[in-house]
Amino acid sequence: MQKGLEVAIMNVYPNVEHRECISHLYSNFKKHFRGDLFNTKLWAAAKTYRPTKHDRLLKEICDKNEDSIAYLNTNHKKIWSRSKIGTTSKCDYITNNVSETFNSWIGKLHYKPVLDFLGAIREKIMKQFDKKRNLVNTWNDVLVPISKNHLSDIAKNLSEYEVTRSCENQAEVKYKGTRWEVNLDERKCSCQVWQVQGGPCVHAAAFIDFIRDPNWEKYVDPYFTIEKFKSANAFRIALMPGQDQWEQKNGEKIYPPIIKRPPGRPRKNRIKSSDESKRRRKCP
Repeated sequence: MQKGLEVAIMNVYPNVEHRECISHLYSNFKKHFRGDLFNTKLWAAAKTYRPTKHDRLLKEICDKNEDSIAYLNTNHKKIWSRSKIGTTSKCDYITNNVSETFNSWIGKLHYKPVLDFLGAIREKIMKQFDKKRNLVNTWNDVLVPISKNHLSDIAKNLSEYEVTRSCENQAEVKYKGTRWEVNLDERKCSCQVWQVQGGPCVHAAAFIDFIRDPNWEKYVDPYFTIEKFKSANAFRIALMPGQDQWEQKNGEKIYPPIIKRPPGRPRKNRIKSSDESKRRRKCP
């Protein structure tokens, strides 16, 4: 949503799905509409995979203040809810934590001149690809470890789910008074989680467990196979000699723009919003 960057991305990638970070959306939203109801309902509407639940939560927000929905429709037209995400990428991210992680990864390289900055990023990416290629050689399964762990997690306590089979690969799954439709052939569940994430949801897992199919891997999207992981990291970054070995070209010399330096020491850390934690958190 950054000015300039948004326009450039729309020009370079006009046909792909554009999402908006719900964290930044809510930071703007609460400047106009405050209250616990707006906080809980808006975040719940962003996290749910079901369009019906998303619409119901937005209606509750609308009943509280009709102007809030008009504000969202006017200022935040991009996708910010999992219920609106397409099923192509198999990625359900609704925040821009990936870009924040990248900014942290490159660290102090921010302050280098442009050529040095780009060269250092190229080297870091080259090392990262090499690390991934060495890592995949230690795996001996069909799926990547994170996907295997996901299957192990959802395979617990499936006895609490009631499965009513309609035909060989279709069934209704009930849990605490709620019912979902599962289709194994099409890899679909009415909760929408399977279609968006690419891995079986807990309702699909209950049905797979019910029919006692030992081959759970075939219900996971190919994106999460080791073969695809190898393909994603097989890209080779071109080697480059040092800048002192570059071929010299005769032509018009390009000078840097004239910038008037403001008074005081230049700021390095970004200005944090009032609701953002000032203390650095470390993952345990």
